[in-house]
Amino acid sequence: MIERERIFELAAGLIEGSPADDTEVFFHESDSHLTRFANNTIHQNVSVTNAEVLVRVAFGRKLGVAGTNSLEGAKSALEEACAIARVSADSADYAGLPAPLPVKEVASFDDATAAATAADRARRVANVVAEAKRVDAVAAGALSTGVGQNAVVNSNGLRVHHLGTDAQVSMVMMKGGGSGTTVRLGWKLADVDELTAAKHVAERAVKTDAPQDIDPGEYAVVLEPQAVAVLVKFLAYVGFNGKAYHEKRSFMSGKLGFAVTGPLVTIVDDGLDPEGLPMPFDYEGVPKKKVTLIKKGVASAVCHDTATAAAEHTESTGHALPSNSSFGPMPLNLAMAPGDADLEAMITSTSKGLLVCNFHYTNVAERMRAVLTGMTRFGLFLIRDGEIAHPVKNLRFTQSVLDAFDTASMLTSDRQLVSGLGAGMLVPGMKCDAFNFTGKTEF
Repeated sequence: MIERERIFELAAGLIEGSPADDTEVFFHESDSHLTRFANNTIHQNVSVTNAEVLVRVAFGRKLGVAGTNSLEGAKSALEEACAIARVSADSADYAGLPAPLPVKEVASFDDATAAATAADRARRVANVVAEAKRVDAVAAGALSTGVGQNAVVNSNGLRVHHLGTDAQVSMVMMKGGGSGTTVRLGWKLADVDELTAAKHVAERAVKTDAPQDIDPGEYAVVLEPQAVAVLVKFLAYVGFNGKAYHEKRSFMSGKLGFAVTGPLVTIVDDGLDPEGLPMPFDYEGVPKKKVTLIKKGVASAVCHDTATAAAEHTESTGHALPSNSSFGPMPLNLAMAPGDADLEAMITSTSKGLLVCNFHYTNVAERMRAVLTGMTRFGLFLIRDGEIAHPVKNLRFTQSVLDAFDTASMLTSDRQLVSGLGAGMLVPGMKCDAFNFTGKTEF
């Protein structure tokens, strides 16, 4: 990895040589390694090292952005960004570059993860494959480890840097007509428990074989964390963005201080939470603040970058995306507060309903009510009289997430770190008393 001071030196040289009024340099470097397996056999090891430089400049309100993954090409990226800015129309949203603020240090680097070898990953993959073979299933997936660093330097004197590690295992197991899947991740390889995950997926692959037909309709649902994560991710996508809020395209627009879900739901974004994948500043170098988005069902706040904060006459919460994105600020370190139940208690409390292990191919149907449509996948079970009766064929759903969360009646005390909007998302399991399924499948 390139030394931090070398990165700062490179960025300072670009800024010093820039003719623009404002200049910002974002640097990202990753050293990632992946072991891929299929048919219960490792078939590929891949290692990728890459460094990227993204330069943003402003002449007044005329903006230009250009990037390169060649350090030798950084000066050319600056020249290209300047050329773009000079022929661009004024940006009404531009509010200048942020000033430097203190950034809290956060633990997110693990020596063992950074030093992990192909042999280390293979031993963990062997645990997954052994579980698949134990139930006569076929496993496929990947296990990755990596080191990454980000730095932001701008012409206002801002200069920040962060180094972290990451690890992730994804797996699918197939047995006859049954299947199961999961993704586990963390910034320490030791915390990615592939064996427990594999046992859970193997059980799902066995128990989902020979699903029975079921009619669509409204059901109580017990949602495993992976299914909850899909719904929370789309809430963030359509609602927690300060740009969408300002433009009145968010279900949060005009609703701050009012209930939008049931009282069991609290969702926060915290880039400093060591249980997630911490990142202490955003892509503009602004320190990340813990933002309570929904508190006990009440819409409380949205995320801001420098531009949307200026438009709303407030301060950035440290949620800017890279400068080549026009989407606006996003919460990348989401977490839902846990409850006091467990999965078994939620199933036991359900006289008739469905256990949903995951959602698949989910899309937005209507933004302002957060209506989604998609399919169940990798495990759907009928619950009858407080017990799992049998697997059922997959269903299509069309449901407002807000309405579903309004009926949330139980949350698990345990939470799982799953994939989110670019980083980890910490979510519990959830029981909702009403969820609308609108179509059925033949599988």
